[in-house]
Amino acid sequence: MNRARLAIGQLMFTAFVGFFAVAAYSGVVDDLPPTARVVADVLEAVGSCAALVWGWRAARKQIREQLLHPPTPEQAWRRVKSSRSRAAGQAAGGRWVIFLAPLLVPMVAYLLGMVCAGAFVRELPSEVGARRALEQVS
Repeated sequence: MNRARLAIGQLMFTAFVGFFAVAAYSGVVDDLPPTARVVADVLEAVGSCAALVWGWRAARKQIREQLLHPPTPEQAWRRVKSSRSRAAGQAAGGRWVIFLAPLLVPMVAYLLGMVCAGAFVRELPSEVGARRALEQVS
């Protein structure tokens, strides 16, 4: 149930960011002439499809590698704890988003591919590591 809640939350966040990306992109492209707008839209669609597949493949490769050497429960806890402390740097990095408006939609497609790949995996590496740690204790 926790994994389903996490996947739904990630998908909702990705949808929100995607809405923002499409709105920023349309704000940039609306001032272009019609021919240039069509070319930009086609390039955006092709780039988004490629980024979606690329994100899916990158996440599956990362999960596959992590499944070969799953983290112990302590390592998984340290990774979660260290990822929480970078929030200030990530918030300051968001100021450059406006300059990247044409790249936002493919970036969100890449993120969506990674989220979906992680959501549809049968067993997470942290779960495998926890199961192996329990088997060693027993």
